[in-house]
Amino acid sequence: MIEFRTRLREDKPNPDDRPSLVGWALRLWMISGALLIALGVLTIIDHSVNVGLEFGPLAIGVLIVLIGVAYFLLGAKTYRGELQWRSSLSALTCVIVALLLPLTIGFQSPGLAIVLVVAVIGLAGSVLAYRPASDAWFKCQLDGDCGPQSAAQGTGARTTSGHESSGRESFGQQSSGDGGAA
Repeated sequence: MIEFRTRLREDKPNPDDRPSLVGWALRLWMISGALLIALGVLTIIDHSVNVGLEFGPLAIGVLIVLIGVAYFLLGAKTYRGELQWRSSLSALTCVIVALLLPLTIGFQSPGLAIVLVVAVIGLAGSVLAYRPASDAWFKCQLDGDCGPQSAAQGTGARTTSGHESSGRESFGQQSSGDGGAA
C-alpha cells in the first residue's frame, strides 16, 4: 500500500524561535521589492509620457515590477520557514545583481544604478538569511528536531550539530595530544 506523508506543522521551524536576523532579512527583501515595484512603475510612467509607448523601455519597467513582486512573494514564503524558497530567493537576488552590474557600468545609466542599489539591498537580506543563526533555524526541519532544538543545544543533548562538535572536540584533543608527544 502507498502511504502519503502529510506535511505537519511540526516539520517547519517554530516561529517563536525565529532569530531576529530572519526578520531583518524579510524587511530588506520587502524594502527591496517595494522599491523595485515603485521604480518599475516610475519607469513605465516616465517613458510612456516622455517617449511614448515603445516596447523596450516599457518591457524593462514591467520586468522590474515583476522582479519586485517576486521578492515579495518569495520573501513571504521564506519568512514562514520554507527552506527551498530561501534558496530560490537568494539565487534570484544574486542573478539580478550580477546582471545589473555590467549593464549599469556598460550603459552608464543613473536609472540602472538606482535599480542596482535597490537590488543590493535584497542581496543583503539573502546574506542575513544564511547567517549561522538563521541557517540553523531554517535547517531544523531537515534535522527533524524543530521543537526542542534550542533546548537540546543548551543541554548538550543529541543533535546533528552536537555530533559534529563532539567529533571536532575529540579531533582537537587528539591533535593537541599528538603535537605535545612529538
